Amino acid sequence: MSQPSNPSGSGPNDAQGVPATESSTPVAGSTGDATQKAQQDRPTEPPVTGATSDSMGSRTARRLMAARESSVVVVLALICIFLWFAPELGKLPGLNGVVDWSGVRDQFFGQRNLQNLSLQIALLSTFAIGETIVIITSGIDLSLGSLIAFTGMVLAAVATKLDAIPSTHSAAIILAILAALLVGLLIGTLHATLIQRLKLPPFVVTLGSLTILRSQSLLMNRQLPISISQFNFLSGLANGRIPSTGPVQIPVPVWIVAVIAVAAHLFLSQTNIGRYVYSVGSNEQATRLSGVNVGRVKLFAYGTCSLLGAVAGILYAGYGGQGDPLSGTGYELNAVAAAVIGGANLAGGQGTVIGTLLGACLLNVILSGINFTLTNPSLWEGSVVGGVLLLAVLTSALQQRNQRKR
Repeated sequence: MSQPSNPSGSGPNDAQGVPATESSTPVAGSTGDATQKAQQDRPTEPPVTGATSDSMGSRTARRLMAARESSVVVVLALICIFLWFAPELGKLPGLNGVVDWSGVRDQFFGQRNLQNLSLQIALLSTFAIGETIVIITSGIDLSLGSLIAFTGMVLAAVATKLDAIPSTHSAAIILAILAALLVGLLIGTLHATLIQRLKLPPFVVTLGSLTILRSQSLLMNRQLPISISQFNFLSGLANGRIPSTGPVQIPVPVWIVAVIAVAAHLFLSQTNIGRYVYSVGSNEQATRLSGVNVGRVKLFAYGTCSLLGAVAGILYAGYGGQGDPLSGTGYELNAVAAAVIGGANLAGGQGTVIGTLLGACLLNVILSGINFTLTNPSLWEGSVVGGVLLLAVLTSALQQRNQRKR
């Protein structure tokens, strides 16, 4: 058994003339020198700093996001497998004669339906990405559905009025698009100002905008839609295909949302403003105390969300060939559902563009699938969207609870 060290600096081995080893207490020197030497030899542990904690938190968040995204892919695969084998399943004893799934495979996996499905996914993803950015900041935007209708009406009104002037057809289209985008950006700026400056809850601010914008859409042309069928360019934005010929024709909105998704992903992952978006959602007070302009971050989030909502308004107007004051009803719920299904946390601080794309894909695949498997599918749409949203929120809550227990 080793003996306790002698404060005087000489140990028992020294008294017997045995030379001291490297691990022995130094013979000479003060107590302070010995203590300092021991402290230098002892391996030091890195301090737990805020940066280290944030890094651990970000790694945990990434693992949760990866788990959610992979689970969405698995569910998508299972649904597609079910739809592929639906004709055979419909022949089982318990289902034979009750359901008619004989044509589900050919209808769902047909080229026409796949093109329409990709179009619907792209249209939803366009404004769901903006909703995701807002949710990451621990906010929410409930005005997107009405914003889509309002900007579509603005686009149609400006285009038709300017087109009445001779030789202004092309200019009318450009100015109408710019007007719709500007209106969307101004609405997002107003949201951010009311939320940050006046400290109003995002839920209340955007809910008020939902009702106001819907009312203004109806008043703009006395509750009637405004036709833009004479503008082939606007129709081509939503209904065109690139390439226009060949076995694989990809809808133009798919290319548009691909550009938006890449840009949004790079902003969130590679720029300071993107990192601040996550920081504000995780801990707004700490972010403010660290010197970040929180108001500017929220301005970016809500401005981007409304701007993408305006882009969706332009696409939906071109898709229907008119500015419709009733367009986009309930779409804000679809956007929230797509974001949450993809891993966004309504409490803030979590969410990815890829996850939102997968969420929009899963939501539309389910809605498309019930069109071929259920009677009166339009009556089931609300139940499906609401049920999937609740299931996604429940899954997120259980994942976070399990993570805290670890």
